[in-house]
Amino acid sequence: MGIWKGICTCVGCAVAIGVCVASAGTATPFIAASAAPWLIGGAGVGGFFLGDKIDSEAEEKEKRLMENERYKDIANAANKQFQDNQNNQNLLLELAGKLNGTIPRKPHETDEYLQQQIAIVQNNLKLGEERYNQLLKDLDKARQEILGGFNFMKLLSLDKMKTMDKIILVGGVILIIYLLKK
Repeated sequence: MGIWKGICTCVGCAVAIGVCVASAGTATPFIAASAAPWLIGGAGVGGFFLGDKIDSEAEEKEKRLMENERYKDIANAANKQFQDNQNNQNLLLELAGKLNGTIPRKPHETDEYLQQQIAIVQNNLKLGEERYNQLLKDLDKARQEILGGFNFMKLLSLDKMKTMDKIILVGGVILIIYLLKK
């Protein structure tokens, strides 16, 4: 089960339970007791399908991203820069170990030489981290350009509905809420 599928199912059930608890005082105990399982079950199923739609759209978006050459190039550059930064960190640890005597030195590695190498590697690491952060920003920017922003109306497929259909849907929700409060 995808993460969104589970979250939406739980939220749907929780909202339905809240509606049942809130409306139980206005309904007879028999109606409240008989409607509650249907309401909770319906909300849970609705949440399950909404979560399924979100999960499948997320997978589809990832596929679209990986098909885009520019996005792949930026992602590969970010991964390579990350590896380069890791290598520089390891080299820095090795040089520091040689400087403090925990790692044996080669004959030409004097204290001055090692300090110069440490300064060079630290500078390379700093520049590499800055470049990596910029690549991550570029990656996010490319993702937004390719996929667009998050749109809840589009997620629920309400963007494809006509205005009258939306009005009827809202009216139906209001009617259900009104009937539950009676």
